[in-house]
Amino acid sequence: MPELAEVAYACSLWKKGLGKKIIEVITHPSSRVYRDEDREQFSRDFNGTVLSHSATHGKQMLFRFSKNRWLGIHLGMTGSLAIEQENYSPTKYDALIFRQSKQVLVFRDPRQFGRIRVHVSKVEPKWWSDLPVSMFDRKFDLEFLKFSLSKHAKRPIKAILLDQRYFQGMGNWMADEVLWRARIHPGLSGGKIKSHTQRNLFNEIRFVVNGAMNSIGRHGGDPPKGWLFHVRWKDGGICPSTGNALVRKEIGGRTTCWCPKIQKKPGD
Repeated sequence: MPELAEVAYACSLWKKGLGKKIIEVITHPSSRVYRDEDREQFSRDFNGTVLSHSATHGKQMLFRFSKNRWLGIHLGMTGSLAIEQENYSPTKYDALIFRQSKQVLVFRDPRQFGRIRVHVSKVEPKWWSDLPVSMFDRKFDLEFLKFSLSKHAKRPIKAILLDQRYFQGMGNWMADEVLWRARIHPGLSGGKIKSHTQRNLFNEIRFVVNGAMNSIGRHGGDPPKGWLFHVRWKDGGICPSTGNALVRKEIGGRTTCWCPKIQKKPGD
């Protein structure tokens, strides 16, 4: 599933459409991304509008159009955005197409786990304004992290980091990256993380989030060399820090990768 940085990059691909009019709306007749919307009404709402603004928050995207139209997009597991030439023809995976005078904005979703939401108002939708605090917000600080750990003291830290109520946009690979850098075993309970380790964990969250946004978020592709990302799914993967073999097991309901040399669980 696309995470914070991948979503930011996807959103940026539609920026060439800002300030331009939508001259045709094409909706896939059977895509489940419209499960909360009426396709015909959707087309009427956006045909003839002008795309004026785009933003991301965690794994969510919001696009503002003229005539008080707002479009929310969640990419789900396989969704992506693209911009194509004006003569582009729809494919079976294209859930939504916005034609403009010299280009086409496309939302693709092969597995159809994504979602489209529409809001008509002068103000942004409540489902956007009510999203939990962003990891880029000043309110996201060490005390916020400590609260999440104490609130779920018995849960493994890997599961806590994936909880979107606290870590908007954090996904599987980012959580593994954070814990590897913080040298914390992913199965360690949140309540057992000591004060000095909490500060280190917070700093590594900031590092990974900003590093991912400055690389993937701007250019797409992968994070910088030396990150755990590049070896975490390889059979026989080696820790970039120690040279030891990595371990992959399910923790908190997700396949998790860590280095047993530096991410030791107390009592092991």
